[in-house]
Amino acid sequence: MKTLIFGPAGSGKTSLLRTTCLGYNFMKVVNLKPTKGISRENFIFRGIMELNVWDAGGQEVYMKRYFSEKQRELVFSEITTTVFMVDATVSDPRVKDVFEKYLMNVFEFSPHIDRIYVLLNKIDLPESEEDTLYKMLSENLDEDMKEKLHFTPVSVKEGTAQHRLIEILDYEIQKSTLSLQRLGKIRHLLDQFKIDTLSEYLLFNRPDGLLIASTLGKFESKPLEFMKFEIGTLDSNMYQIYKKIMKLMNKPSISPLDLSTIIYESDSAHILIREVANEAILMAVTKNKDENVFFDVMKTISGEKFEDLKSYFKNNENL
Repeated sequence: MKTLIFGPAGSGKTSLLRTTCLGYNFMKVVNLKPTKGISRENFIFRGIMELNVWDAGGQEVYMKRYFSEKQRELVFSEITTTVFMVDATVSDPRVKDVFEKYLMNVFEFSPHIDRIYVLLNKIDLPESEEDTLYKMLSENLDEDMKEKLHFTPVSVKEGTAQHRLIEILDYEIQKSTLSLQRLGKIRHLLDQFKIDTLSEYLLFNRPDGLLIASTLGKFESKPLEFMKFEIGTLDSNMYQIYKKIMKLMNKPSISPLDLSTIIYESDSAHILIREVANEAILMAVTKNKDENVFFDVMKTISGEKFEDLKSYFKNNENL
């Protein structure tokens, strides 16, 4: 799925992608260097859809190349989703010229596109002029074109830009038969877990932390943030102690330790969290603290059906 992120330099395109698709904190992208030319990267969105993202650097020298006869078909053909992003604090008339050339080439080389998303970024700044910019960009466009444009004032810093991009990509999932089939298979496996254990299950994508599916129906939350599940990331001498114990037990070989499952508990429930094939995080929430329920969940997340879920992600590493 080719996703083109386009717009003038300094509008926040790369920061948006890093914070949305890689789960970066905003402070980690504050001082990103400008993108040179087009950066192409693959991301797995919600664990079910591969994004082939084209992040187009917005400097003037690159814009001339994108719109040249030599490159414009390569850049603007076979687009599935496209986002035009602009700095709302800059109402330079040259932005209008770039926007019109962008629209012309998108519809010439990807005529199937029925929606173009326009993000007016940095509205958190006092000098933001999103209304002025909206009027300038939409001026003199015919009604058919205006119906295809979806303007949204956003802020990468405050997280509204990321939320909007997630909404956009979720819309594309709903249009994709293959993505819906993958999602259906995952939901079926989680439903089987629930039947076997009378517990609820939520599956999160890694690294963006977005929910893939759950047994709770429609469930919205902030992306899951978690440490990498490796014993080496903990400030602990656990592994050294483990090696000594294994030697005292005359074990011939000593394998590395993986922190595969984390268990939390409250007064009324256990929460178990486990990695799935290094691609996703599974969370199980018991309905009570009955020890039989707990051990049923432990058996399920270590059993054959869990291996089926792991195999699904392993088979889809190259979606």
